[in-house]
Amino acid sequence: MLAGLLSDSHMNEIRPDNRPIRIVLADDHELVRQGIRAFLETESDFAIVGEASDSEGAVAVCRSEHPDVALLDLVMPGGGGVAATIGIREASPNTAVVILTSFDSESSVLPALKAGALSYLLKDVAASDLADAVRRAARKEATLHPRAAARVVQALRAPESANQSLSEREREVLMLIAEGLANQQIATRLGIGEKTVKTHVSNILAKLDLDVRTQVAVWAWRQGLMQEPQP
Repeated sequence: MLAGLLSDSHMNEIRPDNRPIRIVLADDHELVRQGIRAFLETESDFAIVGEASDSEGAVAVCRSEHPDVALLDLVMPGGGGVAATIGIREASPNTAVVILTSFDSESSVLPALKAGALSYLLKDVAASDLADAVRRAARKEATLHPRAAARVVQALRAPESANQSLSEREREVLMLIAEGLANQQIATRLGIGEKTVKTHVSNILAKLDLDVRTQVAVWAWRQGLMQEPQP
């Protein structure tokens, strides 16, 4: 049964040379990795050629094996799935990266896709849909979980509307957060209570669909509200 995955193809094609699809798995949870491997190995057209428990390991094994598909967790040591995706795209350009994660916020989905991931799946995906997504990835066809696709659509619409949804005071707080000020410093600067600042921060994060305040500076820069952060 399909779980509502969005893709540009619904057909399973036989590879012309009958080669198995060579797959690398990367997830820092060994039990999860073993479970995924056990399932994929039941598919006659799949071959697991390497595993990794961190981003650096994922890049290294892809550089060595040049798999057709790299199936990556998003949150793992060494920079996470985004760093691994960037490294894999450089080390093995023909490898299609498929993110398999539990996170579906805009701040998770968009960086992964911008880094070069072809597909984005959530770990509640049906086993058969995971197999289909891997086959599509081997054909360079993208698959997005519906919630990930929704984040992409929201991002295309969001910049102007999200900024407009902030109150004048929230925009003031946002800019001070982006400058690196702590809550107490913001409270002093604006002449308001620290508890009020915390409320504004929570509202800002919710309205902009951000997870942590450290993402605010990046958001402000992307919207042209401040200069690009210097390295």
